[in-house]
Amino acid sequence: MKKFAVSGLLVLVLAACSSTSDTPVAMVEDTATTMAEDAFVGEEPSPAEATKSPELMQLEETWDFAASRPGSDIGQVFQLFRLKQSLGPKNLACYDQESGNVCEEIVEAINVVGLTEQQLTLLLNSLELPHRVIERDCELLMVTEEFVAGRVNFSVNDGLVTGWASEGGGNFLDQENC
Repeated sequence: MKKFAVSGLLVLVLAACSSTSDTPVAMVEDTATTMAEDAFVGEEPSPAEATKSPELMQLEETWDFAASRPGSDIGQVFQLFRLKQSLGPKNLACYDQESGNVCEEIVEAINVVGLTEQQLTLLLNSLELPHRVIERDCELLMVTEEFVAGRVNFSVNDGLVTGWASEGGGNFLDQENC
C-alpha cells in the first residue's frame, strides 16, 4: 500500500510540475503578467540593442516611406519576395513559367515612380532584385545587351525615378518627362 501511495504522490508532483508554461504568472492589479515581463520593466536595453547602423536606419526609413505612399502594397511586396526566394538563388530568379515575372510584380507593388534613385536602389538591393539605370536626365546611358529575366531598368530625371521596365516584362512605363 505504501508503494501505491508513494507512486500516486509522485505522479501528482510530476503532473503539477509539468505545466504548459515555463514562466510563472503573477497577478498584479487584476492583470496577469509574467515574472519575465516584470524583470524587464525599468531596465534599459543593452548598447547592442539600442544602436543600429546608419545603413539599417536609412533602409528602415526608406521602407517606411515606401509603405506610406499611395498605391504601394508592401504586404504584397514581401509575399512576392518570399516567392522569388523560393524560385532560386540571389539576384537570379525573377521569372518563372508558373509564377510569371515576379520582379515586375514586386516593382509594381512598390510603386517606384516618384522615389529617389537612392531610395529605389536601397529597396531593390534589400530585395535582391537585379536593376540598373538606363536613362538619366533624358540621356540614354550605355548598357550591356545581355538579357537578365526580370532585371529592372529605370529612368531617372533630377534624381527622381520617372519610369521603369522589367526585362522580359511589359513596355517601359514612363511619365514622358523628356
